[in-house]
Formats: sequence, C-alpha cells, structure tokens
Amino acid sequence: MNIHSTASGRDFPIVAKLLGYFGVIPFVALALCLVAGVDLNAYGVENGVQLLLAYAAIIISFIGAVHWGIALNSAAESQARLYTYSVVPALLAWAWWFLSAKFALIGMAVTVVALYFIDRQWLKDIVPVAYLTMRLHLTIVVSLSLLLAAIAS
Repeated sequence: MNIHSTASGRDFPIVAKLLGYFGVIPFVALALCLVAGVDLNAYGVENGVQLLLAYAAIIISFIGAVHWGIALNSAAESQARLYTYSVVPALLAWAWWFLSAKFALIGMAVTVVALYFIDRQWLKDIVPVAYLTMRLHLTIVVSLSLLLAAIAS
C-alpha cells in the first residue's frame, strides 16, 4: 500500500474527527477553571495546573506518535526520520515539566503550535487534508487554553 499517492483525497473518518474535537474538552475546561479561580480541590483535583500539564504532555506525545504510525507504512528511506522525530515531542513535553508552571504551560503551547507547522509540512502529502484542518483547529484551541492557564497561574 502506497500511502503517499492518495492521502490528500482519502476520507477522514467521523469517529477520528469526533475524538479529536472532544479531546480539547479537558484543555478548555481546566483553563477556564484556572482563569475563573474555581477551587478544583472541591472536585478532588489537588493541582489543576499539573493536571493540565499532564494532559498536554500526553497529547503532545500522541501527536509525535502519529509519525511512528506513519513510519510503519512508509518507504525505508523515510522511516528513520519518522521514527526519530516521533519521540521528540514526548521528550520536549517531559522537559517542560522541569520549569515553573507558567513557563511549562507556555512551552507546551509553543510546542503544540510548532508540531502543527512541522506536520503541515511533512505530512501534507501523506495524511488526509481533513486531518491537517482538524489539527489547525485543535492547535488553536489547545494553545490558547494553555496560554490562558499560563496567564492565570
């Protein structure tokens, strides 16, 4: 199967779109709670910022893992680059955790935006156009949520 030839014309499953868009709910909810000063302890959450950072790290790792999945179906000449790059986002997200919460949130936001631009360039001929459109939408919401939380923290 040559994933390069028809990628831009393939359908993007509705379940993938729904899961992608539902995935922003924790970002928006936690950011709004932090901005509004909601006492998350009342809901069993000791540290809303750390919860948001954890979720951001998971999602950033997931974004990198897309490249691992693509590498499994790619030509040998592009596999090494894809496999190598696929772990970089997780390492970046982990590294942000060593900074103060405010800088970690900003770093995560910048990482999400940077990953979108890298993916738009590297994956434009490989994935459905609808995937990159969804990624743009998600990138905007996620990065703004993280920046709002950084302002609130």
